[in-house]
Amino acid sequence: MGTRLLATGTEKVYAAAETWVDVALRTDDSLFTPGKQIWTSRWLGELHRRFLNTPDESKSSFLDKLQRQLEDSPPEVYQLMGEVLYVHFLIVTTSNSAHEQQRINTILRWSRSPVQVPPDLIAALTPGIANPGTGFHTFRPFQVGLLIEFVEQWKERDPDERERLLSDPWAFKEFLMGMRLHSRLLRDSQNTPRLQRQALLHLTHPDTFEAIVNLDHKDKIAKAFEASIAEATEDVDRKLGQIRTALVAQYVSGDHFFYQPAIRAQWDDQYDLDLWGDFVKRARTYAGSGRLAGEEIDYKLGMGGRLAEARESVLAGAEDWGRKVKAGIAGNLIYPIEQSKFRHWIDESQDDALLALQAIWVGDDVSVNERVRDFGEMLPRQVSSGPGTRTTLMS
Repeated sequence: MGTRLLATGTEKVYAAAETWVDVALRTDDSLFTPGKQIWTSRWLGELHRRFLNTPDESKSSFLDKLQRQLEDSPPEVYQLMGEVLYVHFLIVTTSNSAHEQQRINTILRWSRSPVQVPPDLIAALTPGIANPGTGFHTFRPFQVGLLIEFVEQWKERDPDERERLLSDPWAFKEFLMGMRLHSRLLRDSQNTPRLQRQALLHLTHPDTFEAIVNLDHKDKIAKAFEASIAEATEDVDRKLGQIRTALVAQYVSGDHFFYQPAIRAQWDDQYDLDLWGDFVKRARTYAGSGRLAGEEIDYKLGMGGRLAEARESVLAGAEDWGRKVKAGIAGNLIYPIEQSKFRHWIDESQDDALLALQAIWVGDDVSVNERVRDFGEMLPRQVSSGPGTRTTLMS
């Protein structure tokens, strides 16, 4: 059917997916340490208990919550979670998987016996297969949870039944889509991890199911090309197969067939071929890649949080105010040379620096204009001279 992507690099992704099928769905082996029993019912059950049945509803980040949930786990549980997250990331289109690698390695390092991700598997994290959209990342606990529950229930089938499902794509789909989720995290959110279900279809049977994880897109394609469906069926993936067969006579077959501009314009009423549309498309791809938070947001929020703590210490005149301010002024928002000068000023002129910071961090009863003016008057030119750098520091 031509549903498998052929672009350079995708062969590594499919090879990794096939390896996962062999080690996790056919046996109880490991992706990262072959020969070690990791994808077992025992460790899946432990992960189920700690992660799926103990939801963390705080506003902390995914990794912060996960660290609390897995605290003092056996090394096998940390490794299994790292491998689950690896499979979760396989579908995601990216030109740089550093963010994904960092998340996986962070989990592995929590273990008292950390392991490494093999180089060939790291290479398989690019280029990915599809852009799953922001929901895939926003609702990551649910997508990851689906993977865990899927393999758990898979292990309940006898080996012959598992092999039958792996050899019959449509039987596999029936099992995957009909599977009810039972954990506290997912039992009332059966539809939330639908993107991960769609991703599993293509990763396990790439020659049958399209590289499309957005079910709305599948439905729109089926509706737009309904006249091309020769054999009546309720299954959207069977419809897409018939439509592809009909359209290849008119259009060049290739990767992301249904996203070719001439085809997409017929089913996506939001698709725009002008330059603005191209820009928005690229922006959406970046926003949906999962890299936006890690590259542009998280560290700024972290810096803001540290400075909020520093502000309390400054206003209270606490002994540790200097250390906290210097720890807060970090990252690439301020030039390293300016950061160094500012830190040196705090060390060498503590009284002046404290007064200046108290002036800009005083309560809301003083206007922002007044606070910025007072701070600017007390900030020596030798610490920050240019109007741009001074404005950045005050901001």
